[in-house]
Amino acid sequence: MRVSADADPSTQAFKPYSRYCRRVPESTESQSPSRRAFPSNRVIIPLAALLILIFISILFPWKSVGRRIAWEISRVSGARVEVPSLSPAWTARGPVLRARNVTIEHPAVDLVRLTELEIAPRFSTSWFGGDPTLRLWATSGLGNIDGVLRLGDSPAYVGLVSQADLSRLPLRLDATGVRFRGLLRADANVALDPDGTLQGRVDFECSSLEIESDRLPIAIPFAHASGTIEVLESGATRITEVDLKGDLVNAHLSGEIGLVHRSQSPPITLSAHLRVLDPTLRQLAPSAGLRLSLEGEADVELGGTLDSPVIETLRAQSPRYKKSQ
Repeated sequence: MRVSADADPSTQAFKPYSRYCRRVPESTESQSPSRRAFPSNRVIIPLAALLILIFISILFPWKSVGRRIAWEISRVSGARVEVPSLSPAWTARGPVLRARNVTIEHPAVDLVRLTELEIAPRFSTSWFGGDPTLRLWATSGLGNIDGVLRLGDSPAYVGLVSQADLSRLPLRLDATGVRFRGLLRADANVALDPDGTLQGRVDFECSSLEIESDRLPIAIPFAHASGTIEVLESGATRITEVDLKGDLVNAHLSGEIGLVHRSQSPPITLSAHLRVLDPTLRQLAPSAGLRLSLEGEADVELGGTLDSPVIETLRAQSPRYKKSQ
């Protein structure tokens, strides 16, 4: 009698467990040493990133880069710039190059120290023409800067200037006896000249302006001042729609201030509408050559120089009388 293999009790007993048995490849033991020899990507990638960071932060010649940046800014501004240290940093604005205690020497402003300067390349087509563009953030005793500096053959600055101290700005008023105080905020679009002169447009606002003059009995404060100043190619300053509002005097100005050596008072050609609110100043107006209306208003032309203006009153009529015409 033939007995089938399927009928073997021993075979039938072990057959259900055969499905759970897996053969181990013979090459497993031979491959395991080679896998231990080469680290996995989980180790290689972080290690490479760490080495790159060490190179960027420690071994990269940032001092040479700082000297190059200082040379470029010196070339376009005519100032002597020193960047003692430069290092990469990560800020809320993104990756930047940060320098501290940067010094700027210029005849117009003497010595200015930037407590902090942050630089980042601004990607634009100007790089292809050899005019690199940098994004700047700076803090100094003269004010704060937040804008774009274009280097190259036509250097320029476009951006914001805030907390600018009027008493320290190079306004070329040394020989006039006129002094300004207050903190200025301005949107500037100016071209830089190595000779120290600027050319372009500045829109400004000031909430704490104070004007002093040897010809005025007291300093005149203004709670608000705003307008536009354009520096022309000739070096003259054009004043456009400048409004001054205060408790003592309100004024609206336009015209030009000429450019002369700082030892001379510049010539002026200004038109102004004045409204004198303070009674004491109204009484002093005739001695200064002003003829005011009953409401204390007058339209005047100012000539001569800023130190010794020639005042011509064009009209001193009250608003009521002008409306009736």
